Amino acid sequence: MSKEDLIQQVIENMARCQRPANFEAWQKVGLSHSQVGMLFMLSYHKRLQIKQIVNFLGVTKSAASQMMDSLTAKGLVVRQTDPNDRRVVRFSLTPKGVQGLKKINKAKYAGLRTRLESLSSEDLETLAGISQKLSTAAIAKEN
Repeated sequence: MSKEDLIQQVIENMARCQRPANFEAWQKVGLSHSQVGMLFMLSYHKRLQIKQIVNFLGVTKSAASQMMDSLTAKGLVVRQTDPNDRRVVRFSLTPKGVQGLKKINKAKYAGLRTRLESLSSEDLETLAGISQKLSTAAIAKEN
């Protein structure tokens, strides 16, 4: 198997370990995949205008507005008018939105944790070493 095939296999296997838990977590919070993505985007960017959301997601303004209206109605997102320009509206997470994301993350990682618990201590030590190398490489690339 080529290196590229092995890399793809590792990525798919790790994603497969999380997939069922992700879906259950979204259902518990009452969100769709798109809405969860929107919450993660807002957690990263903090305050976004609708035009930024449209650009990030590649959706129509109408679709982005509908999604934000739904998240606002659920109390996960707040709509704020810019005090300097009342035409500008920004969206950000509410405390309830932040807590919802924490629940989703916890459930997401619970699926992976369950799969990891099935490994032997020796396999976990090997995987921990490899994951540390990946983390170190990622941090070095960011700096």
